[in-house]
Amino acid sequence: MVKKNFGLGLTTAMEANQIIDLAKRAEQLGFDSLWISEDPYDRHSLALTSIITYITQKIKIATGILNVYTMNPVYMAMAVATLAEIGKERIVLGIGRGVRSLIEGDLHIPYGSPITYAKEYLITLKRLLAGKRVSYIGKEIKLSNSKLHFLSTNTKINIPILLAAMGPKMISLAAQYADGVILNSCTSIEHAIFARKIFYKKWKRKSEPIIACSLWTNVNDDFETALMQMKKRVGFLLSIPGFGEAFLKYSNLTDVDLSKLRKVFLWDKPYGDPLWHFEHAKNKDVIDLVPNDVVDKLTICGSIKRCKQKINRYFDAGVTVAIINPMNAKTIDALNELIK
Repeated sequence: MVKKNFGLGLTTAMEANQIIDLAKRAEQLGFDSLWISEDPYDRHSLALTSIITYITQKIKIATGILNVYTMNPVYMAMAVATLAEIGKERIVLGIGRGVRSLIEGDLHIPYGSPITYAKEYLITLKRLLAGKRVSYIGKEIKLSNSKLHFLSTNTKINIPILLAAMGPKMISLAAQYADGVILNSCTSIEHAIFARKIFYKKWKRKSEPIIACSLWTNVNDDFETALMQMKKRVGFLLSIPGFGEAFLKYSNLTDVDLSKLRKVFLWDKPYGDPLWHFEHAKNKDVIDLVPNDVVDKLTICGSIKRCKQKINRYFDAGVTVAIINPMNAKTIDALNELIK
């Protein structure tokens, strides 16, 4: 039986003080882990992660996720090894590729091959965290004589590295080169089952991997209202080029017109910032494009009882960490009951 580990996911769109207060509360309530997102153009997740690591005692602190394109593996290793000096074995590093439009469009960073980039990033990052001197000339990552001054090969540092993934290639890569996988928000139960199966085909280690899943959770006794409140968010995530195709395919969903969604969210405009597209879409234009059953399949909505039942189904599907991302104040108020 899969052990039920509960994580609390917090977005850096929240005010810093609110994130810190919720982090303290999560530890008091008995959450196993806290996951701090990295949202483009918002508060810096590493700054908040450092503070939270210092003021907490037991809860695991995870980045969910840091972008591999915006941080060279050397600087990623520097950051996470520093966190480990404070939090010891409580630190979990979640990394991922992010949205192409932001990376290539706004930031003008070449995206290259995400699979190759992630593979080479994981190889070099793990060597750096092992205290080794790294010279590596890959197709995407290139390092010469790189070594962290404060780590040696005798240093015992245990930082699980998780790779965010949706499709089979990236999931397989996570199993081969990372210590687990993070499944994105809007991952259905069917998608989670598929991901676990793909993951274990490539997992060859004796240790138990981490299969974490981010769950948008919206507690409301009025089920229809709960679904309606989530339609724009779900529609937005599905509208992101490349994302929608994966979510629909691996969830066996066919009744969403991605071209119409992308038109509503203005993906033809030259803005890489995902939030710009979310804010410029009108809710009334999204509602009819995202059926209730799609929202229900991709999120956790409804009464506390119904939400708990669905979260448990993710554990049954093989998820080892259910990351509850509260989408409204009612969900925050219900955190204690959701993890009982």
